[in-house]
Amino acid sequence: MSHHVTFKDLPEGGEKFDTAKGAKMINAFGAAAAIGLAGSGYFFFSRTGEFAYSWLFAFFFAFTVVAGACFWILLHSASNSGWGVAIRRLWEQLANMILPLAVLGLPLLLVPTVQDSLYEWMEHHREAAHHAHEKGESVADALHHMAEGNSHLHILVDKYGYLNMWFWKFRFVFYFFALWHIASTLRRKSVLQDEDGDIKHTVKSRTFSCRWLLFYALTVTFAAVDWLMGLDYAWFSTMWGVYIFAGCAWSSMAVTILLVNWLKSIGHLKIVTEEHYHLMGKLLFAFTVFWAYIAFSQYFLIWYANITEETRFYLIRNTEGWRWVSIFIVVGHFIAPFVLLLSQPRKKNPALIGLICLWVVFMHLVDIYWNIMPERGPSLAIGLMAPGAWVGDVFALLAVVGTLGFLFLRSLGKHSLYPCRDPRLLESANVVN
Repeated sequence: MSHHVTFKDLPEGGEKFDTAKGAKMINAFGAAAAIGLAGSGYFFFSRTGEFAYSWLFAFFFAFTVVAGACFWILLHSASNSGWGVAIRRLWEQLANMILPLAVLGLPLLLVPTVQDSLYEWMEHHREAAHHAHEKGESVADALHHMAEGNSHLHILVDKYGYLNMWFWKFRFVFYFFALWHIASTLRRKSVLQDEDGDIKHTVKSRTFSCRWLLFYALTVTFAAVDWLMGLDYAWFSTMWGVYIFAGCAWSSMAVTILLVNWLKSIGHLKIVTEEHYHLMGKLLFAFTVFWAYIAFSQYFLIWYANITEETRFYLIRNTEGWRWVSIFIVVGHFIAPFVLLLSQPRKKNPALIGLICLWVVFMHLVDIYWNIMPERGPSLAIGLMAPGAWVGDVFALLAVVGTLGFLFLRSLGKHSLYPCRDPRLLESANVVN
């Protein structure tokens, strides 16, 4: 679209996704989901302890992408931004994958063997609950008595107000409720505007987003604390939530660019121009730098403080095979994307930035793997081909990503690929950096 776009240049009622054109990709995700779920079922029942980490890895990777899409809608609406209207519906649909993801997360919420394999503190709490039932006392008191014989449990006694079973489960449900409420509300207002074109939906979305940005920040922060930091109940980092958030925004923007590339390759989203690619590329670059800043700051502060409970996280990731993964993350997660995204022409070139985004998604996957798997033990520390070290990880990833990808692509056909009656649509179509 080199000329000035008007509503006469756009299809009336927006642009519908043709599922026939996307059938190959939809079927590919469906096949991946089927293979992944079958393999996951086998590993779940035969190697529950090891596979629990595989499932958490796949689940949390998908969570970061979905939560990142939710952030971009909130930011777009709260800042009253116009350029992203052409791609906003993709964020809306991706963010609404939070409900299917909640279903995939049920093993973490409901299966005790999965919980005990991942979270040592839960195993201690169940033991305390057993003693409490026998002696007719509270779980907190039983845990305190257990700590008299095991000094390491004093940390759990001090953290009991936050780390207890019922509150953990309540938070688990609340995280998904909060993200679902955000995603569904903003999509509903957007779709209603497709029908009546009333600007009130834009105003209400902006007001809603300004109010819920804080809840979003708290949700992502505490979800990261509960599901990942909780793998070692003695470890803590005050920068952990921001670190995970940076990865959410980074990876979801890369996924958005890949989706736009694919949709344009099958004849959709002609409204998206190289200017949109340039803007998305600049945001991708910004979060490349932001992630690196947070990651280095966290490492530096923990190294400088030299507190045993904190340094353990980096000590185990700086030994054996994990040391090379750590170095690879420094180079691949920051240096390579930083250098590649410096160029304006590369950010405007769909093919080149598409390749960069594939690398970004891969490196985000490595980063999540690096954060979770050292807690499992049997992984790179004893060889990549160790039984259960990577086969279960692959099946879990296929199951989660395949399922969400299949449902996401099927959902694209329900509404126009872009908000067709948004008052800022022409501003977006004619955006110039």
